[in-house]
Amino acid sequence: IAETGKRVSLASGLASQDVFHVRPDGAACFAHPDGPENGYVYVSNAEVSRNEGGVGAIYFDSSGRVTDYKMLLTGTTWNCSGGKTPWDT
Repeated sequence: IAETGKRVSLASGLASQDVFHVRPDGAACFAHPDGPENGYVYVSNAEVSRNEGGVGAIYFDSSGRVTDYKMLLTGTTWNCSGGKTPWDT
């Protein structure tokens, strides 16, 4: 679905604006922010030094087709593990 340094192919035939982040590490899936009937989001952190890390998200529709990829957070250092918390965050 995604490869570091390359744009993510979308079901529309287009490619994401952002390239997939480097050194993907911890990850989790969440219901789409517009509701679970709209699909889900795979969120993964980039474990990188010197403020070059961050968090990226691949969005899927309810049929599992990739609809978007974007960076949600940039400029972090050594985001380790990631994953969903007991509070669903």
